[in-house]
Amino acid sequence: MAYIGIEQVSKSFQTEKGARHVLDAVNLAVEEGEFVSVVGYSGSGKSTLLALAAGLIAPDSGRVRLGGRASVVFQNYSLLPWFSALENVRLAVESEFPGWDLKRQKEQAIRFLDMVGLGAALEKRPSQLSGGMRQRVAIARAFASEPQILLLDEPFGALDALSRGNLQQELIRMCSAAGRAVTALMITNSVEEAILLSDRIVPLTRAPRATLGPSISVPLPKPRKPEQLLHDPDAIRTQAKVVEFLTGFEHSAAVRAPGGPRSAAFLPSAGHSREAVRMEAES
Repeated sequence: MAYIGIEQVSKSFQTEKGARHVLDAVNLAVEEGEFVSVVGYSGSGKSTLLALAAGLIAPDSGRVRLGGRASVVFQNYSLLPWFSALENVRLAVESEFPGWDLKRQKEQAIRFLDMVGLGAALEKRPSQLSGGMRQRVAIARAFASEPQILLLDEPFGALDALSRGNLQQELIRMCSAAGRAVTALMITNSVEEAILLSDRIVPLTRAPRATLGPSISVPLPKPRKPEQLLHDPDAIRTQAKVVEFLTGFEHSAAVRAPGGPRSAAFLPSAGHSREAVRMEAES
């Protein structure tokens, strides 16, 4: 049985213009310890899919099953602004391990903040941290709760290229250093990011009535470096498969629809999952 199971899931939203059918008969199985990325255009339903997996919204039909405790990392950090970095992480630890005393909770929080290079910023509030540092706090908070499942809602999409690259490597390191199998489901509109992090990539067609395409394995040993993606034949072939599916599907859909073909560019998506879901429904 899959560790994350999404079975025949459909989802629509009511808008001023009527029902907006976002996802249709989506099926996805993620095995324990596997890192799977769903790649698609902005507004295609990726955030809706992750919100369904996280239990933030309910499907119209079908079902979602998780085999363990899950933590979610959003793009916009979702930190409590009146608490320090340490308290933001400690509160997550307390929620997951209410039987631990305060000293043990703080030790757990400090350990994971140290792992993301924030040992010197424990008492700083989010407003005193850069965007990259705030996202490091969010990642430390997710790992400090020791989840079996990590749900990633475009966690690096709002960052500059240097911060994004550094945090991608941090995520790779933390997954390998967790000492246990961490199962991850990430949504992204970056094919390169998906190849860098994933065991398998699944493309998502455009909404309305978006659905998942065929799984594409990433046959590269881990850990991976960004420079590999430029020269490794397997990386180049994997990228070509993903892009060819998305642009091929896009072309065939445009031929069927009035108005001609649409752009195949990958664009940044909205931030927080709930807001992104709303924008997907209204687009």
